[in-house]
Amino acid sequence: MSTSLIIFAKSPTPGKVKTRLTPFITPTEAAELYKAFIADIIFNAHKLKCERITIAFTPSNAEATFHGICGHSVNYLPQKGGNLGERMKNAFKHSFHQGSTRTVIIGTDSPTLPLSYIQSAFDVLKEVPVTIGPTFDGGYYLIGLSEQNDAIFDGIDWSTSKVFGQTLTRIQTINKQLYVLPPWYDVDTPDNLEFLRSHIQAMKLSGASDIPDKTMLSLKI
Repeated sequence: MSTSLIIFAKSPTPGKVKTRLTPFITPTEAAELYKAFIADIIFNAHKLKCERITIAFTPSNAEATFHGICGHSVNYLPQKGGNLGERMKNAFKHSFHQGSTRTVIIGTDSPTLPLSYIQSAFDVLKEVPVTIGPTFDGGYYLIGLSEQNDAIFDGIDWSTSKVFGQTLTRIQTINKQLYVLPPWYDVDTPDNLEFLRSHIQAMKLSGASDIPDKTMLSLKI
């Protein structure tokens, strides 16, 4: 059974990413921090039992930028679609056409996301067709499928606190069995950033092996 991890990412352009962190930090600092998030997530992803890792990037002309961040050890796929749901539909479709039998999509807003959560997603997809990892702000940090299912992404108010709840309703409507992973946090606001800083400090003090090193350096911890 083939496994595929797709990591959704935006080009780390000042003023285009992590905009809610400004003016707490400058647009350039926010872009550099987000770039560190991407690099750390890619580095840790290689520790997973996963046969294919793909960066689904936007905008479509940013592949060279991501080569500079992620190197040649991953695959690259431009995001296609008018909204996030359409882009995820198309990414899943591409993955299944490539021969994957279990595909997981994550974002790049959670540099401390435990690898065990992602590995659990792959493991449970042997038994259930859908798995999802909610965030505390009402969205989700991960969604995994063992088969194409476009209906899950229809009728969702993307980028709102309704996303997780509406997605659960869609899954119930199409009568699919579901496994829900533990919740985790995104880093989108100044409060999230302060929590991330404290969390990494705690990880460092405890001798954790999966500290996001580039994020730690970017935050000068």
